[in-house]
Amino acid sequence: MISVVVTNFNYAHYLGRCLRSLVDQTISEDEYEIIFVDDCSTDDSLHVASPFQERINIITCKENVGLASASNLGIRAAKGRFIVRVDSDDFVHPEFLRFISVFMELKSSECDAVAVDYLEVDPSGNLINQKSSQEIPIACGVAYKSEVMLELGLYKEGLRIGEDSDFFSKFTSSGYILKNLNLPLYRYTKHTESLTSNIRLR
Repeated sequence: MISVVVTNFNYAHYLGRCLRSLVDQTISEDEYEIIFVDDCSTDDSLHVASPFQERINIITCKENVGLASASNLGIRAAKGRFIVRVDSDDFVHPEFLRFISVFMELKSSECDAVAVDYLEVDPSGNLINQKSSQEIPIACGVAYKSEVMLELGLYKEGLRIGEDSDFFSKFTSSGYILKNLNLPLYRYTKHTESLTSNIRLR
């Protein structure tokens, strides 16, 4: 099973698109789970998420804890062998989880995580660029073995930005291996509100 962790803070405008893309994956429902962590949003995020509640596990923070801590809440609730984060303002190709699943089934003895390439899109979903996750990595669209994430202590609590670069530093220094799947299966939304806009994470 793959666990998809979606953290959200006040991205109601994008959230429906994100969750629809995850619910509409081509693999069967029993092969993955969606964990949605709302970090004390003050907009309509929970209202947007409510129609999906039969398919997603909704976790609500009582106070705003930041991206790293919210992600950790979702990971600790996860049941999957692999964990992949998807930002709530982004969305994914219908075959996103299928290709990750097949890749890790075939290559799990050779690596501990896989990152897919991505398309940069504008807020309306229009294509801007195609990017290699190997050359210009982003925080999401990376499937880690859950046992590895837990062994490394997850993301550093309290970090509100750069949590992935901090975690990836621990990942590589511990000798774990990331491979790249150069299929653009992730859709990364470029907008001024994005926490990771114009930041190189690794």
